Amino acid sequence: MLTAEQRKAIHGLQQIVEKEDVIQLKLNWDMLASENRSVNRPEDYFHYDANGRLLGFLAIYQFGDKVECCGMVDPMARRQGIAQKLFNEAVKDWETASQFLINTPVLSSSGASFCEANGANYAFTEHQLVCSELPIPYTKTGVKIRPAVANDEKMILQFDEDGFGLTKKEAKSLYSSRGTQGTYMIEEHGEPVGKLRLDRQKKESWIYGFVLMKAKRGKGIGRAALTDIVHREVSNDKTVWLDVAVDNEAALSLYKTCGFTADGAQAYYAYK
Repeated sequence: MLTAEQRKAIHGLQQIVEKEDVIQLKLNWDMLASENRSVNRPEDYFHYDANGRLLGFLAIYQFGDKVECCGMVDPMARRQGIAQKLFNEAVKDWETASQFLINTPVLSSSGASFCEANGANYAFTEHQLVCSELPIPYTKTGVKIRPAVANDEKMILQFDEDGFGLTKKEAKSLYSSRGTQGTYMIEEHGEPVGKLRLDRQKKESWIYGFVLMKAKRGKGIGRAALTDIVHREVSNDKTVWLDVAVDNEAALSLYKTCGFTADGAQAYYAYK
């Protein structure tokens, strides 16, 4: 588990890098804040200067046998091999992963260059979408959202397996740190037809893992559910964020009807 001091240092470095490079890093703060962080094997890699100031950080995010990584280096400390050092340490610890993805903002030329220099091949890109204004109200009879309970776990895992092509092991790994906390069930006339996960931070709320049963898509259920939860978060002075694959036109269209607009993108590179 990361200490409060470590989280503060990471957040401070993130602000410096994002301001300098005019980008937004995807650091998955819900996973960084997990109590089970780095319990079984290293997931966070640090580089400090002689005065104890954090100059470089790289995080590993595990999804079953697959992993993603995202890193950053203080602009004043670049070209010193810090990023390569941290990446080499992570690769050594996670060399048995079935898939190793490097995440970098599309607008980060240094990030793309680093991936290519390490022989990683471009895999895919995700839009980052944001909503900071109340969406146009939209309701559908019989549709509601409720917090998930322990008895929903089997259904939640099934939604992830069917909707995202995950194995049971990969799906379970998404909830290993906090169970169903933050997960919401989408119901139609009292029957679960989908779910999503919400990570609330001080000024932001991130939506993850939104999925509906195939038979229930295109019927206005997703729009009603998303509009409901986004309205709640924005009403509480939150800016709401989510990611969507650039080739998923149906999802992109749905999110736009719920008040989201594109604000940056994240590229993923596959490292062998």
